[in-house]
Amino acid sequence: MPNSTTLKLSDTQLVILSSASQRHDGLAVLPEKLKGSAAKAAVTKLVGLGFLKEVRVKRGEPALRTDEEDKPVGLKITNAGSAAIGIEDDGKGETEKAAPQPKTRRKPKKQAPVETKVSREPRAGSKQAQIIGLMRCKNGATLDDMVEATGWLPHTTRAALTGLRKKGYTIERAKSSKGKTAYRIAAVERAACPKQVG
Repeated sequence: MPNSTTLKLSDTQLVILSSASQRHDGLAVLPEKLKGSAAKAAVTKLVGLGFLKEVRVKRGEPALRTDEEDKPVGLKITNAGSAAIGIEDDGKGETEKAAPQPKTRRKPKKQAPVETKVSREPRAGSKQAQIIGLMRCKNGATLDDMVEATGWLPHTTRAALTGLRKKGYTIERAKSSKGKTAYRIAAVERAACPKQVG
C-alpha cells in the first residue's frame, strides 16, 4: 500500500521530488509546463510538508527566486522528502531543521571497510528491500511487478532503481517471456528470491 503522505501528493509533486532525488545536488527542477499559480501551489505544499527546503544556490544552479540580497534561492529535497517517495537517506537531503551540531569532543571516525558489491542494504521490510527481493529472482521483475508490490507510481519506482544503482547495485535489463522489460540484480549479487515473479 502507498503510504498516507504519498497519497496526499499530486503526480506533479511526486515528479518534482523524484527528479530532485536523482540530482547529485538534490535540487528541485520544476517541470517546464508547470508555471504561475500551479507552480506556486505545488511548491508551497512541498515546503509546508517539509519535503523541500529553500536554500541559497550558486549561479547556474536551479533557482526559484532571488532573496532580499539578490542571491538566487532554490529548493532542495529534504530527508523527509526522500522518505516520502521511498528513497532512503543517501546523504543528499537536507534535514528539516539544520541546527548546527554542538562542537563536543569527537572521536575520529574509523574508516569503514570498502564494500565491493553493494554499499548499503536497505532496511528489512522496506519497499526498497521488496523491489530488491523481486529483482533477485531468476526472471527478475517488470516495472509493473514492482509497482504492484510497493504501491508506488511508475516514475517513483524508476527513481528508486536509479537510487539503487547509485548505491552500487548492478541492475540488468532484459526482455521477459511476455516481451516486457524485466529488471534483475546481477547474478553475482543474487540471493534467494522471496517469490517467483511470472
